[in-house]
Amino acid sequence: MRLVRPVEDHEIELVAERMRATLVEVLGEARGQAMYTMDWLRDRVRFHLDPRRSTGAVLVAEEAGAVVGHTIVRVESDGTGLFSTTYVVPAARRRGVAQALLLAGEAWLSAHPIRELATCTARDNGRLIGLFRAHGYEETDATDEMVRLGKPATRGAGDGTDRQR
Repeated sequence: MRLVRPVEDHEIELVAERMRATLVEVLGEARGQAMYTMDWLRDRVRFHLDPRRSTGAVLVAEEAGAVVGHTIVRVESDGTGLFSTTYVVPAARRRGVAQALLLAGEAWLSAHPIRELATCTARDNGRLIGLFRAHGYEETDATDEMVRLGKPATRGAGDGTDRQR
């Protein structure tokens, strides 16, 4: 696990393309392609890497030197540590990559003053919902299309400790 290299345009492009792939997988081809332009997605990756714009990070997982997954995290103004996007290439799924990204994201977020960890996703995104639920996240809000999962932040989240901040 490592942080994306902000000066590497090809890594920014790769994460943006996979953000699009997430949308297509969860929402379907037409809706997923139409939701955001590639320019917007690239800027969104850069947003998380620019400390003037956000307190955020893009973490990538590698296997044999290839990026096989990413998670994007940020600290919201209300003290929520938010997982904005998580994606693992199909060939690397079911090998613990998403779990490793979740734990790395929790560890990164826990180094900041947060009160809660959360993610929001489409109600149909069963894999992501299952992953977060397996790590103690519970549904905190929902609409017909979206669900928000959260849990209280703990010191050392991701490392097995249980002490509240």
